[in-house]
Amino acid sequence: MTPTELSALILAIVGAVLQIVFRYAPRVSQWYQAHENKGLLMLVFVTVTGAAYVGLSCTPFAAELGIAVTCDKTTVFTLLRAIFIVASSQQLAYLFTRKSAKG
Repeated sequence: MTPTELSALILAIVGAVLQIVFRYAPRVSQWYQAHENKGLLMLVFVTVTGAAYVGLSCTPFAAELGIAVTCDKTTVFTLLRAIFIVASSQQLAYLFTRKSAKG
């Protein structure tokens, strides 16, 4: 597995875990369900997660964690890619964990 594939896999797992936490963790789920604009709130969390990933790439720990991102001017595109991967896996986790509507 290449470092790029590994980082994409880690981001996908983080996105799925993020959705599961907001769905099933009792206090977090109650807080999240009380908000009217859940999509925007989740987008903020996904953006923060992607920014943390890119920020981590600028630290010495990046090589130890297998993050294959350089801290340079292409970081913006890396951030957008990270947000896309986290949001995609988060949405897939939502689709797999949502309750089906019974009519």
